[in-house]
Amino acid sequence: MVKGLLQKAGVSDEQAQKVAKQALSTIKGKFDQKPKEMSSLLSDNPNTPEDESLQHEVEQDFATNLSSSVGLSPDIANMLKGMLPGVMSQFSSSLSASGSNNQEGIAGMLGGLMDMFGGDDAKGGKSNSGGGGFLAKLLAMFFKKK
Repeated sequence: MVKGLLQKAGVSDEQAQKVAKQALSTIKGKFDQKPKEMSSLLSDNPNTPEDESLQHEVEQDFATNLSSSVGLSPDIANMLKGMLPGVMSQFSSSLSASGSNNQEGIAGMLGGLMDMFGGDDAKGGKSNSGGGGFLAKLLAMFFKKK
């Protein structure tokens, strides 16, 4: 689904990796600003009106960051922001499966994932950071063949 959306938007594989990194960066940035609120949004509990508002805010930040950091046009960025709820759902499912869907677990996984993306690409990044299973699932979502 995500790969098809990226292809339809004309996003290259290299840009798709930047989109994946930006998705995580946006989620982590918002979590750093509002940990309690993001914990609620990323939980398996039904979303409250406040969660829905925060989700919209995260999606808007993601679209803005795609334009400014990845260099995608605003039209493409707005089209791609619709995939962010799926990324967040995958994230919360992974945390729930590991029994760590709480503020500390979310912070730990986000930190580990960002460390992996922030590693030295020439050396393949940091391989011993937490959250590798989720990272593999996330990247598989972006590059899944349909």
